[in-house]
Amino acid sequence: MKIRRFQGSSTREVLAQIRQVLGPDAIILSNRSIDSEVEIVAAIDFDADAIDGNASHASMPADRLIASPVPREGIADSPKESVPEKAAVQPLRQELQALRTLVEKRWGRQPEPRSGGKFSPDRLVKLGFSSSWLQEVEREFPHLDDRNAVRQALEKQVGSLANPLGDGGLFALLGPTGAGKTTSVAKLAAQQVLRYGPESVALFTSDTYRIAGVEQLGIYARILGVPMEVLRGPEDLLQALEKHHQRRWIFIDTMGLSPKDERLNEQLQWLDAVGPALQRFLLLPASLAGESLKQVLQPYEVIPLTAAIVSKIDESPACGSLLEWMATQHLPIAFLSDGQKVPENIHPLVWEQLLDLMGLEDARLAAVPSTRYHKAQ
Repeated sequence: MKIRRFQGSSTREVLAQIRQVLGPDAIILSNRSIDSEVEIVAAIDFDADAIDGNASHASMPADRLIASPVPREGIADSPKESVPEKAAVQPLRQELQALRTLVEKRWGRQPEPRSGGKFSPDRLVKLGFSSSWLQEVEREFPHLDDRNAVRQALEKQVGSLANPLGDGGLFALLGPTGAGKTTSVAKLAAQQVLRYGPESVALFTSDTYRIAGVEQLGIYARILGVPMEVLRGPEDLLQALEKHHQRRWIFIDTMGLSPKDERLNEQLQWLDAVGPALQRFLLLPASLAGESLKQVLQPYEVIPLTAAIVSKIDESPACGSLLEWMATQHLPIAFLSDGQKVPENIHPLVWEQLLDLMGLEDARLAAVPSTRYHKAQ
């Protein structure tokens, strides 16, 4: 293993040094600010000769840097870091390998569909699906005590977007208060900044009602090095779009308001004035269920929506009510959000991972005698 310490006044330029010296397989161990400079420690799991032969490779996984605010100007040469002794390096090597395995599992190869996986049919009711909806779905998928059948049913009834952000566009994140809109905007923006640079992204916010709403997104904008515009009406939106029309991705953070608040309909109307170019992602907390789900989401049933982002799935994996609502609205899933970390805790939907989170292969539940969710005819 080779460990190097890099220093400079700009995170982006220090990362460029790491790419050139260590290549695309380098792993970030730590980053911090020292006076007016940025210091990043990186490692590569090859010998020096192998590194020299791969120094021209282009990109490197550095997502975890976005969570730490650092200065963004200038550059400096990097001093060399001595290699720790073998006894000290071995635990670090094991930890890095575990981290790499985790990253490959989440962002690398997609998991293969599993064969079978039986569970009690009552499990679906406990996850929030209604008996009436399950009866209807079972006419086409008669074995809903099987994991594969549930996956196939959800793929058809709900659906998903294969490439939610495409090659660019204008994206507004809508949803109830506390759904995680601002954090989700920051996550999506950060991912594009890491891939294509800060000049490709702009952030807009209409969240002038919530205390510190503008300030929160402003902090993310400064960390990412992207512009942010505050929108107080349709005129501000049109002017901001004209100003930043050359940026590939524009993300709009909107107000989370009560369904009875007149300002919600007002906001939806002036967003609608943008036309079909605006893609609307609805943020849906996984915990929404029952009457609160119907009441909170009623205003969004009458507007065109592109897809949903299911947030807080790590807190409420029993999201059957929400999936059922999306199926009835023909609203596909774009992303799953499973934490507060920016940008790593948001992912395009993989059904196998969602079924894992929902616990559809819990052996303890599989042994429970079934009362079946539908009555005998």
